[in-house]
Amino acid sequence: MGLAACGGSYNGGSGASGSGSGSSSAQGGDGSPLKVNMAVAPGTLDPASGCGVNDLSIIGNLYSRLTQYGSKPGPDGTTEVDPAAIKPYAAESWTIGDAGKTYTFKLRPGAKFPSGKPVDANAVKYSFERTLTMNGCGGYFLHDGLLDPPLIKSIEAKDPTTVVFKLSQADHNALQAWAQPAASIVDPSVVEAHGGVKKDSVNQYMAGHAAGAGAYVVESYEPNKSIVLTANPDYVGPGKPASKTIRIDFVNSDPTLLLQAKSGDADITIGLSKQSAKSLEGAGNVRVVANDTPLSEQIGLPNTKAPFNNRDFREALTLALPYQQIVDKAAFGYGRLFSGPLQPVFPDYDPSIGGPPQTDPAKAKQLIAQSGVKTPVTIQMVVQEGNSADQQIATIAQGEWRKLGVDVKIRNLPASEYISGLQQHKYQSYVRLDGPGVIDAGYYLGYDMLCKVGFNLSEVCIPEADKLAARARNETDAAKRKQLYDQISKLWLADFPKIQVYADKNVTVLSKRVKSFFYSHEPDFRTWSK
Repeated sequence: MGLAACGGSYNGGSGASGSGSGSSSAQGGDGSPLKVNMAVAPGTLDPASGCGVNDLSIIGNLYSRLTQYGSKPGPDGTTEVDPAAIKPYAAESWTIGDAGKTYTFKLRPGAKFPSGKPVDANAVKYSFERTLTMNGCGGYFLHDGLLDPPLIKSIEAKDPTTVVFKLSQADHNALQAWAQPAASIVDPSVVEAHGGVKKDSVNQYMAGHAAGAGAYVVESYEPNKSIVLTANPDYVGPGKPASKTIRIDFVNSDPTLLLQAKSGDADITIGLSKQSAKSLEGAGNVRVVANDTPLSEQIGLPNTKAPFNNRDFREALTLALPYQQIVDKAAFGYGRLFSGPLQPVFPDYDPSIGGPPQTDPAKAKQLIAQSGVKTPVTIQMVVQEGNSADQQIATIAQGEWRKLGVDVKIRNLPASEYISGLQQHKYQSYVRLDGPGVIDAGYYLGYDMLCKVGFNLSEVCIPEADKLAARARNETDAAKRKQLYDQISKLWLADFPKIQVYADKNVTVLSKRVKSFFYSHEPDFRTWSK
């Protein structure tokens, strides 16, 4: 699941994209490109297929979309994403009618693809319909997770600069859903010349090439090694690229990432382990920037599986954990304590409801006795191999719960077995870093909380909360919508359906040369510069 609520894999394509041009010179004071190191390479460059954050981190910069996220001040002189503010991008403006079920966008005039073809209403219609026809991860984003019935009923290119969306229901979050990389506007002429659109099928060419009109074009691309981006000379839109050339190397060795960040060889380092990032704090030549994310470390307690079908038992386990100790040991301090169904980065999160969790071992013992669950009891907990944070959390839980008569058997699984087993609801309990790509309560709870939804890995089922969630998805008044989510949060907290251990912080290392950095959970390079 991760940021996208589903996983992605590389679908083919290699070599230079042929979609960009330009030299390798940059605007930096030393005449060199902005050098970025990323720990994980993208699996695809196709916005219709991209799912995980590693795909979206590149795709989003090669294409424009109708809307975009706003920004706000971030830590240490940086800026960061503001999920509460959705701004114009390829669209200059929009109007909403028909009680929230009709969206009419006016596009910026003069925008064109590198092929010379216009970025017009027909291209928008083609792009959305392409993604929906391919039926990959992107379609879930475009429908904002509302699939029964599908959110988008029809798309009309009314004239070259006007596109009209008809929806099956009002959805206050449609504008954020269409800010996702999945909603990128592709050049129909390029797609049709290279395989076209096939139902329920990926496009192998588009997996390794770009066909967008975003701030950057691809100069060269070696999958799993590097990608060089140059500023699009024909870019029309807000946020002109601050760096002329960006070179991104995909480095999967944490010691190498650390060495190159520490030496200053890399201007921006993404994906460095928290332990390594901690070692750089206070170093004079780098800044370690930590940002709130929509992800959280969670202990899943599938509510249909004994003994987790007992609410008092779940509360006892929740109260037994030393949360600050876990943040310090597992996240090296890069975490934020909270409770409830929504991470603090969500606009509808209320700290007066979802503040730091309580630790009360004495009450935990009372609840175990009250629950009627006969102890000692043995439970199995799965973690993914190689995930040190999840392993640390599981080990601490094992030690604390043993005091309650609960014996935790930790099982380390390869990534493929771990993920497939979770999706099939095979495991009794698990530890997982999880959260959405769309920072909206309705989108997230729509797969993480609703009864009998496959992605609801903890098998949460609070019927009253489901009814409130359905009302909230259609509520266009922000104040009324927040009241509904507050009620849901209180119901969720009273039920103890799973354990929110801490909200994860993303750590980025910036060299002293970096003058401007904007953090987004879906990286946006436009303002990055040195």
